[in-house]
Amino acid sequence: MEEENAKKNSRTLITALILLIVFVLILILFLYLIRRPALFGSFAQSETTSSTDTTTSVITPQSISFDNSYLFASPLKAAVNVERIRITAYILDGQGMGVTGKEVVLGENEAIRIYPISGVTDASGRATFDISSSQAGLFTIEALVNGKKLNQRVTVTFN
Repeated sequence: MEEENAKKNSRTLITALILLIVFVLILILFLYLIRRPALFGSFAQSETTSSTDTTTSVITPQSISFDNSYLFASPLKAAVNVERIRITAYILDGQGMGVTGKEVVLGENEAIRIYPISGVTDASGRATFDISSSQAGLFTIEALVNGKKLNQRVTVTFN
């Protein structure tokens, strides 16, 4: 009798854990979906009209925020003429959403060789490059979009 009760309690506990896991997965999926502007049409658009002034301002959904956009490097150190460092630029709008289809250019330096992996941003606003160097040293990498530098830079070392 005791053994049956233990098995029943064990099955009940396993069922409760499975239901909890399913609930957490559904919650994660829901939170992911509400962040996707294309699914819920949450593009930032506003119109302002005054009775004395007939000006209308529209905020476009794909305008770049140079404050929100950033660079990422991995690893931060590499061997000269042997290893490459991956530079990833994330071009974001004012709401932190990726801006699609923007060409990203890394700053020029004669010691740095740039290998574009994807020089135009994808749906998440990501552009990817690999770099290598023929000289040892500390290098500051900057990115330009529409001819304007991002506010953030990344520093890497080749030795």
